[in-house]
Amino acid sequence: MKIRNLRNTVWMYFVIFISSILILIWFAFVASLESNYKSMKTRDIVSIATYIMNGWNDNNFTTDKLDEIAYENNMCVLIENGLGYTLYSYDMMGNNCLIHGIYSFMLYRYRAEALNSPNGYYYAEVDNPQFNNETLLFVMVVGDKSTPDGFIYINTSLVPLKSTSDIIKRQVMWISIMFFLLGLGVAYLLARLIEAPIVRITRSAKKMAQGDYSVKFDGHGYTETEVLADTLNYAASEISKVDNLRRDLIANISHDLRTPLTMVKAYAEMIRDLSGDNPEKRTEHVNIIIEESDRLATLVSDILDLSKLESGNDELNLTEFCITDKIHEIMERYKLFSEQKWYKFIVTAEERFVAKADVVKMQQVLYNLINNAVNYTGEDKTVYITQIIKDKKTARIEITDTGDGIDPELLPLIFDRYYRAEKSKREVIGTGLGLSIVKQILKQHNYQFGVRSEKGVGSTFWFEMTGHIEK
Repeated sequence: MKIRNLRNTVWMYFVIFISSILILIWFAFVASLESNYKSMKTRDIVSIATYIMNGWNDNNFTTDKLDEIAYENNMCVLIENGLGYTLYSYDMMGNNCLIHGIYSFMLYRYRAEALNSPNGYYYAEVDNPQFNNETLLFVMVVGDKSTPDGFIYINTSLVPLKSTSDIIKRQVMWISIMFFLLGLGVAYLLARLIEAPIVRITRSAKKMAQGDYSVKFDGHGYTETEVLADTLNYAASEISKVDNLRRDLIANISHDLRTPLTMVKAYAEMIRDLSGDNPEKRTEHVNIIIEESDRLATLVSDILDLSKLESGNDELNLTEFCITDKIHEIMERYKLFSEQKWYKFIVTAEERFVAKADVVKMQQVLYNLINNAVNYTGEDKTVYITQIIKDKKTARIEITDTGDGIDPELLPLIFDRYYRAEKSKREVIGTGLGLSIVKQILKQHNYQFGVRSEKGVGSTFWFEMTGHIEK
């Protein structure tokens, strides 16, 4: 199992995410606890000092509320007038704070610090020697510093901070461990869920790589994997078709090449062994070799033409020409064939229709369709070539035979490579690629085309060209 597989990667990302969150919580909640605590104590001290300042000149000002505030905040408070006489005192430490009792001799120093400060107050973190702990000390001058009305002293202990911090750290640590373990489990389950459709698709892909194109890809779970599975199912279907086509192509090419090659070899041996000294027989055998060589050349030529058309490398040479004239011109070339083989070609193409297309390729389309009709027409040896003007801008060319027709289920296959209907008359030598070439040429021109057929009646191959009637 590779370390960087999907499941491990997703699991690792989740673990990193969970760890980052827990570390962030630890630093935000624990590491900053002390500074936040001191900030809160400072705000409380400033709040009490502000309360005293606001009530200093209020005749209704009482110390009851001040006692309550000092008690709730665990603070020692001392208020002196400008001459240093005590106006108010609240001691939470039994004369052991820094502003009462044995340490009150330091008040003169605190007053001096406040008077010398630019803003009129003195704030410091000072150790209390009696308890060996850290305390917050705050001194504020009331009134003008040159002639002060009084002084406010506030002292509070920071002793609970360490014990409170230790308790909170232990709690956060245990909670972090529990959440981390829970996160590992949840991350593993989520990684498995995310991985599952990919694993299913991968297994199916391995089967397809081994040649099993009937495999079905299952990507249910997520939209992306479902789209991927549908794409792969389509790809498997197309690859299956290509594979079948490849098998048919090899089989058909092997068959088509074997026959002429066998005949070429056989007649060459006959010339060597039997007819070499007989001019008449030798000429006959040489002609057969030439005919079979031509058949091989035609097959190779058709394969090359189709390959160029399918690859898109064969560009069109578009020119305007009269398709009606082209039909009549091609049918003139079938006159000798018609006289020798007793075929009838009935052409119906009256109005002259001009289209812009590749003349050579459209001529190839007509030849291939006519030859196909010759191969499969009925006993009457009749082929119909019809031009139909549909809407003055579209001409439909139909080539119809009177053969046995094509089964409806086989019609979609008729333009495939090497597909041949049964019972071909084979009067015109073909390679099985004619209709595939027709299909590619017409697709290249963006022309509509198709076939209709009725069993026992015959088949009609058609295509449509855009253009205009010649005036």
